[in-house]
Amino acid sequence: VGSTATRAQLGEDQADTLQAYHDRLLRKIVEGQGGTIVKNSGDGVLAIFHSAGQALSGAAGIQEQFTAYSEAPGAIAPMHIRVGLSAGDVVHREGDIFGTAVIEAVRLQAAAGPGAILCSELVGTLARGRGGFEFEDAGLLELKGLPAPVRALKVRWPEHGATFPTVSAKPVSVSPVVAPASPAPGQSRKWRLAAVAAALAIAVVALVATLFLRDDTPVVDSTPTPQAAPPVAVDPADTTQPSPLPNSIAVLPFANMSSDPEQEYFSDGLSEELLNQLAHLPNLRVIGRTSSFAFKGKNEDLRTIGETLGVNHILEGSVRKAGNRLRIMAQLINPADGSHLWSETYERNLDDIFAIQEEIAKAVATALEITLGVGELAQDQERLVSSPAVNTRAYELYLLGRHYRFQRTILGFEQAIESYKQALQYDSNYAPAYAELADCYMLLGEQGGMPQQEAGQLASNAIQKALALNDKLADAYSALGLWKSNYEWNWMESEKAFKKAIDLNPGSADAYRLYGRTLGLIGRFDEAIQLLEKAKELDPLSPIIMAHIGQVFIFARQYKKAEEQLQQALKVHPNHALLLHSIGELYIAQGRYVEAIAPLKQSAEMSVSDHYKAMLGYAYAKAGQSKEAMTVLKELQSRSDSGLISGFNLAAVYLALGEKEQSLQQLEKGYEQRDVWLKELKAWPWFDSLHNEPRYKNLMQRMNFPGD
Repeated sequence: VGSTATRAQLGEDQADTLQAYHDRLLRKIVEGQGGTIVKNSGDGVLAIFHSAGQALSGAAGIQEQFTAYSEAPGAIAPMHIRVGLSAGDVVHREGDIFGTAVIEAVRLQAAAGPGAILCSELVGTLARGRGGFEFEDAGLLELKGLPAPVRALKVRWPEHGATFPTVSAKPVSVSPVVAPASPAPGQSRKWRLAAVAAALAIAVVALVATLFLRDDTPVVDSTPTPQAAPPVAVDPADTTQPSPLPNSIAVLPFANMSSDPEQEYFSDGLSEELLNQLAHLPNLRVIGRTSSFAFKGKNEDLRTIGETLGVNHILEGSVRKAGNRLRIMAQLINPADGSHLWSETYERNLDDIFAIQEEIAKAVATALEITLGVGELAQDQERLVSSPAVNTRAYELYLLGRHYRFQRTILGFEQAIESYKQALQYDSNYAPAYAELADCYMLLGEQGGMPQQEAGQLASNAIQKALALNDKLADAYSALGLWKSNYEWNWMESEKAFKKAIDLNPGSADAYRLYGRTLGLIGRFDEAIQLLEKAKELDPLSPIIMAHIGQVFIFARQYKKAEEQLQQALKVHPNHALLLHSIGELYIAQGRYVEAIAPLKQSAEMSVSDHYKAMLGYAYAKAGQSKEAMTVLKELQSRSDSGLISGFNLAAVYLALGEKEQSLQQLEKGYEQRDVWLKELKAWPWFDSLHNEPRYKNLMQRMNFPGD
């Protein structure tokens, strides 16, 4: 540790005393954050940490402590500290560490200005959302001893103030850097095994910090040439090793590092594609999109995320897309202690996106096999099949379509359909786009955005096209299962399709959810709950799954269990339209009509679904508020001739108003329209008073309901 004052100016004794004080202070801060000082050269310190958050907290703590010391009255000598942070594999040898990460940290320190912390882009990504740290792009820097420019980030920590520290180095204009070639196909697995084993022996992806305490300290090129870490054998009989952990992972939405915020659909889509690819592994529990994306834009600690989702591993990263160039960083983390099991950076062309996804998925599976000792994952990797060649523009439009679809509005479904159509103009053989088209047509018809017969026909055409192109596409079979129950009321074929979807993708929460609710509609309640609980295990924060569990208990007339489920769900999602609607339907089923009005009204105002409005009208009528019920009925009737309004929904309001004949006529009209809501005729208690009507019984038989 040194200062701007020389030893001659201070005197040897005073300098030694100051040096010892600085050493103790540095060691206390570094070790307080779980770090280890591995080298102290007098005017510089090299330390290693096991997480980005620890390294950044240590660096910020040092800056704050030494700034306070320098500004204190009577300070012997001011301390002007520069900090560089890098991440990567390092090699331990003879009490020292070596590797590219060490060189990068030293050079970043030299590029930082006095009082600044400068880190690599990977460090910023690893620490994203934790500790209150903020980052600003410092540009691409040419650093001595490294083969390619490094993108650096300036760091601002909570106590620093409103502005980012200055950086002495100037960014350079460079062409995109091409990543090193991957190992040959026959060598790939062997190479990765050796790398991960070595990383385990050194606690994986170490964070390296160099802390130089003089703003004029020269950089001494004393770091050895990086050497590959030797493989380390792991003794299976070593009982000191941690016990195997459950195979579970959450894929958090990758950060959009592109200059254009509109590219966020691409980073989100890439995250979801990785999630879906990993979900094909039957021995790996992969958390669904809804739950993983619930943490997007939030500064939740990884430990909290892991505990909330019940996972032992988290995959996160960042995406930078500029024209046809991609830079993707991914890292596999143990949320319990923040340690990194694997990380990689990919700099490729957009055309390589599918290869990158496959490499990441296989690397994660390999890392989990080694760290958890689960041999079955090796066999399961065969399910990570290579994606077929597809036009990259078509793929971008496909991801954009999924972005619109998850807005779950009529406009969103319409925009999604348009994006999928455009994707198919670029690549007419892209089966996933057809499967997504089918889903959106069915959702649009269900919500009143398209005549139901038209929606059903378009969905059927898209499903058949998807399966003709790829008969192993799980999403296409899920769509087929839904179509068979919605439009044909062919329960046996619907079940067969859902089973096929789950066989092809055992990690699909949506397939379990759709299958479970379908069984609930036909009275197989116990099986339905089991399937929905499996869906919830895969996607624990999904409000739709929670709502469907509550609904199946309503179908089974188990109202106490339904209320327990729905009230618990509302604590997690207090303003979710489907949950509010479902609790209102429960109150109707229990005869609590006045209580039902408030949640049904709130959900109807939040949603464009005519079904929500119809059930509000039902509650009004049953509560004796006939005027309000008639207002809802007239609004629905005004659109009934367009084919957008469900006969099932009109029938429910008519029956609540005591118009039995009108209700039966609307049910018959719904049958002719192939009304998708009619599949719920057996399940809900709204039509219990019609059970002895011959026309009602005949309708139930024509719809093939089991037992009717």
